[in-house]
Amino acid sequence: MSDKDPRKVGPVYRVFAQDLYFTSFHHEEIGFRQAEMWRSKSRQFSRDADIVGKIMERRRPVDKKRLTKPERVGFIILRQSLWKKADQLDKRLVVKLFSNRGGWIATMEEMVAEEYAMSFAAGLPLVAFTVLSKENEIVTWVKQIRRGGLSTESYAFYILGPDKTFEVFRIEGIRATPGDDFRVIRLNGRKVVANIDSRFGDLGGDFIVRVKDPVLAENEWFCRVLQCFSVMVNYRERIRKKIRKGLNQWKKSKIEPSQHRYEISLLANPRKLTLKLDELEDV
Repeated sequence: MSDKDPRKVGPVYRVFAQDLYFTSFHHEEIGFRQAEMWRSKSRQFSRDADIVGKIMERRRPVDKKRLTKPERVGFIILRQSLWKKADQLDKRLVVKLFSNRGGWIATMEEMVAEEYAMSFAAGLPLVAFTVLSKENEIVTWVKQIRRGGLSTESYAFYILGPDKTFEVFRIEGIRATPGDDFRVIRLNGRKVVANIDSRFGDLGGDFIVRVKDPVLAENEWFCRVLQCFSVMVNYRERIRKKIRKGLNQWKKSKIEPSQHRYEISLLANPRKLTLKLDELEDV
């Protein structure tokens, strides 16, 4: 690979820090009028929204050798009615990213039925979620994959490229680190194109995404997926505990889980929206 290759993995080109608050006292959300203001900015800011963190960003311009200073670019909300206020087995994690001005950026939604299906087949609790971002109308699935008893955590996702191409990525846990750290591997070339690090000892949760591929650093879709993943990391043990308990009780016929209507809506037939009528005959 030559030095002029635009896909050469080199230094860090872009950094996102998802800083989750330890308490609910922060300046973005104090009082009813403030919440109403955010709702007026975007319908994605639901009435049960709880601002749980902020987003910081740093960039490395092509002609520079250093990253810019950290700049606050947005905030993170959690839908309380689906998580904090729901019974343990009914919890469903939904978080959203917004810009500083209140514009919606991305949504991460836990896919509970998929988790139960995968976990039942694998014999251990596995996590699954989808990501929606403002850059396109495509639903991106991120699923935890079982790779064997001695393997670290492993997740898979893909994003579309030009001319009907697509790129595949694996997010895998890194052993022997004090926090929750992951590397992101691109299938084509098997290069580590990004890292996700947790700041060990941070009371709320500080998860940093460092993108090393110059092309992917400019791909907002790819960056949104990793940002959402880093937020999910803070909740995944609680998700696994919920799935494990739910599976055990379901097997004993003590519960019968139901699927939230918004989760079902993500399973709607997309061909009705993306294909022409004459193309449907060939499907």
